[in-house]
Amino acid sequence: MLKLMRDQFKNLKIVLWFVVVVFVLLIFVDWGTGRQSGRGMANFAAQVGDVIVTEAQFLKELRSTEDRYRQMYGQQFETVRDQIDFATLTVQNLIDRELLVKKARAMGLAVSDKEVLDRILSFEVFRREDGSFVGEELYNRILRVNNTSPEEFEASLRRDMLIEKLQQAFTAGISLPDAEVEREYRKRNESANFEVGFVGIETVINEVSVSDADVRRYYDEHRQEFDRPEQRALQYLLVDDARLRRALTISDAQIAEYYAAHANEFQRAEEVRASHILVGPAGEGEEARRAAAARARALYARAIAPGADFAALAREASDDPGSKDSGGDLGWFGRGRMVKEFEEAVFALKVGEVSQPVESQFGFHVIKLTDRRGAGQQSLEEVREIIRQRLAEGLAEGEGSRRAQALREKIDAAKLKTAEQWQELAVADEVVSSNVTPLFGVTDPMIPGLGRDPELLAEVSMAKEGFVGGPRRSSRGWIVYRVSQVRKAGVLPFEEAKESAMEAVRRRQAVALLRQRVAEATTGVVGDGLAAVAARLGGRVQAVTDHRRGAPIPGVGMAPALEEAVFATPVGGVTPVVAIGERGVAFARVNSKKEIDPQAFAREKSSLRESMLQDEVQKVISSFVAQARRNHKVTVNAEVVDRYKPRRG
Repeated sequence: MLKLMRDQFKNLKIVLWFVVVVFVLLIFVDWGTGRQSGRGMANFAAQVGDVIVTEAQFLKELRSTEDRYRQMYGQQFETVRDQIDFATLTVQNLIDRELLVKKARAMGLAVSDKEVLDRILSFEVFRREDGSFVGEELYNRILRVNNTSPEEFEASLRRDMLIEKLQQAFTAGISLPDAEVEREYRKRNESANFEVGFVGIETVINEVSVSDADVRRYYDEHRQEFDRPEQRALQYLLVDDARLRRALTISDAQIAEYYAAHANEFQRAEEVRASHILVGPAGEGEEARRAAAARARALYARAIAPGADFAALAREASDDPGSKDSGGDLGWFGRGRMVKEFEEAVFALKVGEVSQPVESQFGFHVIKLTDRRGAGQQSLEEVREIIRQRLAEGLAEGEGSRRAQALREKIDAAKLKTAEQWQELAVADEVVSSNVTPLFGVTDPMIPGLGRDPELLAEVSMAKEGFVGGPRRSSRGWIVYRVSQVRKAGVLPFEEAKESAMEAVRRRQAVALLRQRVAEATTGVVGDGLAAVAARLGGRVQAVTDHRRGAPIPGVGMAPALEEAVFATPVGGVTPVVAIGERGVAFARVNSKKEIDPQAFAREKSSLRESMLQDEVQKVISSFVAQARRNHKVTVNAEVVDRYKPRRG
């Protein structure tokens, strides 16, 4: 590499190197960690196949990891430092890095000397003012000051660039259709308020009779339902995030210290609160537009009349389903949230003032400014709970990892193998629970109770009954798990499947009967009559507020078909009766909806796609790493790693 540089830059003069070193000390967070000599530094920290991770490499990466966390937590770093096992985190990251490098090379990926050279020249510290290379002598000095050599630095750079190429290769293999991006945007931004009625099949199940012939026919026609892949069940001890956060004590002094150190995070932009009445054209063309404008002017006249009730007028006349029922209230918002015409008008108003009709792509708006608050610093009292939650989350992460590691050590030391022994561990700690999953297939998209975790699925797919794994992070907290049951693949014989087939037939027939009965009973019913109908049929109706796409519906559970019906039904309308699996049927009356702003979606679509893409890439990488750990011999030198773990007590 230096020869290539000499060939291209042999005529360059060297600038004053000590000026550049100042920049190095600021930029080289990952390299400027120094070395130590002495006892043990020749030992290895880990081995991945034939690759050795030395203790010196481990220590350098450990310090770099601590530096990154110090930058994230600021003055709070010393508070959380002893709660995070940086040593284990670091050695696992190093192992993952080597596995990714092996994968990249196996795929034929490589980084040329020219690419490394271009990357070196991308660092300002290695360039003169005219963009040319600083020269071999200064290059060597800069690296020497940071306790590394050109060979080490370039090898590290080449490795990181190789992993970047692997990530790019993974990214190129992932496609995110526009429809999927829009679905995710709707999931994040749309909501609805409605009343949902549910009637369970237990109200009609006894009216259904099933013959042996029905059951046999169902089994023969649905053999795929009884073709079981190899399945596993897990017992796991969960260090519950929510319980742990509640158990942690965050002092007022810690909150005040965080507030002082992160004051810039609590700046509030100017915001207004407004209500509006929307008048949309009744059709296409200039005539419809003029009619809407005339109606808006008439509503404006009523809105500014003495004693006028703007909220009542909005509920009576507004065409905006998202705000009509709340008297036109749009809540608090800042600049950049509304269409240009609306924003200019509302920010020009005084509190209590009503605007002349304002035209936008949606129609004509009559706007009332109800409140305003200027830009400035949020007070400590305003953000106290936000800070408390942030600190609790940070402390809980380290404490959860520590407790999960302690559980694993107890299990290994005492060779705890039974469900009862694991349950006793949970009883002894108020933030730990013992859980057992239903049987699941290794090709299932998620693990019941633990959600989508490709890495964990890949790990347990190769594990035998009794295998113990963890600690590892889950969406609910840190877990230690064991494979409590393995059921082999195959189609269940009819005699074994008969009971399940009979129940399936009974439930299907009951759902069909119930769906017809409920549809007939709810036809034409309005107002509070829905609750009476549901009660008469043995069901119930309950209010659902601020429902977001993809969330469970209270009293019903996950119901994509009902959810789609809710968002497709006009405000004030009743959805069709929808089957909820084989449990019963449901319907809903839509009270209000908050729908997406097409302009906002157009603005945010690109960044959302990128975020979703990165999430998918990370899942692919996590799954690959889990598989690679099984295919390569990985050894961790516990004696070396333990030497750098936090000391407690």
